[in-house]
Amino acid sequence: MRKCIIIGAGTFYGRLPEISDGDYIIAADGGYKYCKRCGIVPDLVMGDFDSLEEKPEDCPIERLPVEKDDTDTLAAIRSGLKEKFEEFHIIAGTGGRLDHTIANMQCLTFLSNKGKTGFLYDEKSIITAITDSTIVFPEDAEGTLSIFAAGDTAKGVTERGLKYSLDNADITNDFPIGVSNSFKGAGSSISVRNGTLYVVFPISVKCRIVFEGQK
Repeated sequence: MRKCIIIGAGTFYGRLPEISDGDYIIAADGGYKYCKRCGIVPDLVMGDFDSLEEKPEDCPIERLPVEKDDTDTLAAIRSGLKEKFEEFHIIAGTGGRLDHTIANMQCLTFLSNKGKTGFLYDEKSIITAITDSTIVFPEDAEGTLSIFAAGDTAKGVTERGLKYSLDNADITNDFPIGVSNSFKGAGSSISVRNGTLYVVFPISVKCRIVFEGQK
């Protein structure tokens, strides 16, 4: 599947997802400097350029107003949606300012509510959001993973094949019962019947998300 890869201006940990032919790379403002560091020419640079000292001359630019409702990352996501992308990978979207990290997590919810898939990369973990859907992990997955309610309540949460299991439980955003579960060498899955979950898992672990109706 073609991916939209968004490189932000947060902390860059020197790791990029595999880039394939047809993938679309957007540098969100200061993310352009990370593209240069990695020898990547993005398909688009967009932002208000408050965190970028030089004007890119090797790729298209979309200048955004400084005073706006969308963050640079959300504006980049909207651009990717116009290009009909289903899967989004956000790099350098954590670290630095905590408020920007939280904003980028909300961008994951924005995508999930639209039936799209988004992944936010931290130093050692990936964060995604699933809405009325299931995330599936392979048998060789290792490490710790956690889930959190993205709204008031995520209903009908089921965890299978993990150290700690849940069956049709309700997860609320004021009690972190989903923190620090772990893989145990079996195929595993997490599903939510109604609502949205943030899922945090090791960056080395592969996954796939199955939306309702695709099962």
